[in-house]
Amino acid sequence: MNETTILLSPSPGDPNVTPDFLATVEPLTLLPRDPSVQSASSSSPKDDYFSSSSLTLPFEIVLDGYTREPWSSGAQPPYDTDSGDVNNPWKCGYLQSTDGRNRLPGFFQYLQSRKKAALAKFEPSPLDGTAFSNGSSVDAASGNFKALLVVPYDPPPIPDHLKLPDGVHSNQLIFVKYLGDERLIFKKKRDKSAEEQKRKMMQVQQLQQEQQKKMMMQQKQKQQMQIRQQKMMQQNSQQHNQQQQSSTKKGGLLGSLLGAQRRTENHLQMVRTKKTSSTDPLSSDPPATGAAGAISSFRTKISTQLQRFHDDPTSFVEKVCISLPDLVRGVPVEDREKVTMDVFKYVVHEQVEEVGMDRWVAAKEPGAFLDECVICIYKEGHCPKDILEEINKGELPDEIRGQQRHLQETQSKALQRKDKKKDEVIVKQSVGRRAADVAVLNTSKRDRRTLEQIQRDMMMDGDGANASGKRGKFES
Repeated sequence: MNETTILLSPSPGDPNVTPDFLATVEPLTLLPRDPSVQSASSSSPKDDYFSSSSLTLPFEIVLDGYTREPWSSGAQPPYDTDSGDVNNPWKCGYLQSTDGRNRLPGFFQYLQSRKKAALAKFEPSPLDGTAFSNGSSVDAASGNFKALLVVPYDPPPIPDHLKLPDGVHSNQLIFVKYLGDERLIFKKKRDKSAEEQKRKMMQVQQLQQEQQKKMMMQQKQKQQMQIRQQKMMQQNSQQHNQQQQSSTKKGGLLGSLLGAQRRTENHLQMVRTKKTSSTDPLSSDPPATGAAGAISSFRTKISTQLQRFHDDPTSFVEKVCISLPDLVRGVPVEDREKVTMDVFKYVVHEQVEEVGMDRWVAAKEPGAFLDECVICIYKEGHCPKDILEEINKGELPDEIRGQQRHLQETQSKALQRKDKKKDEVIVKQSVGRRAADVAVLNTSKRDRRTLEQIQRDMMMDGDGANASGKRGKFES
């Protein structure tokens, strides 16, 4: 029995975690529905896509990774129908659970809910022909690469001319894809990136050629305009010379004054035409300036930076620095209100979504200045957990905010009351300690005079004050 134990890592990528048991499986061969056909794998190359008899798996496999790459999908065709490549390096088939614990359906539902495939890497078997069929027998012997097992979330349906053996239920099966050399995937990626670079170079060359053609056309138009202006100037000068000669023939002081006035007007007209000819009306649209120019140049800069970050497979974190004074240095003062830090942040997040295809994470780093900002961009799977928690933290509703504010106010008032009581106790204690040395007088004294006595005393006090004032007038 070619049985294999599949283990599942609870935290992918952590080698210190002990994996859990998932299932014990063995390869399953599908049977033809027509009894006249002897083997299902000999009918066509496409049937080999569902043949698991050639799978050479080790005794134990650990699923310690997940991916959403296109090559991990089970819905791809068995071979490249456009190029006619029947020798597909992938081997696919079904594995049947033999442990009776029935854990495979729950695991498959987990993959379907998250739309991702599980991965397992292990040392290839020397009996596997895939690892040695691509001219890499030396590397296979030295162990410089690993084989790859993929459990897709979208397995293809079983063909109509094949069926499951008797007594086997679909809940006991799991569809897998096997590749003897994982480097084949990265080779295809490199080929695609080289083709994209060639295509970009061709586009750049075409743009340069178009720009050169435009420049040539503009130069020709300028030359034609200059020739026309020279002809017009010559014609005007000839006309004025003729008028001047006719005026001199008439003679007289009035004729000379009129000739001088016409010559002055002629010179002024020539100066005006030279100034207006400096601006070419047929030239191409000038580059955008002001707020729009600053935003467009910043967008182009960020796009090229993120494209280099996307094409570099070794870098996973990129930092984008935004300095508002440097960006608005060429913007007029009246337009600087339109170019704010929020606008440039929006441009960065827009380019991150466009280049990263909604799989990158952009987070702002804390800074000490309002006009400077640093935004960190993380590729998928490389963002720290604390940043993800901070980004995914939702805003609280107004009711909960009001409750929290009320709790804070009540707590602050309670603390103020406690502090006030403590101060009163301290004052009382200090007063009690000094009671033996200090005597307080006239705190409980009462006025025992009658109303008549009070009025009489008030009148006497008033008469005394008036008399003293009168005496003060005569004393000097």
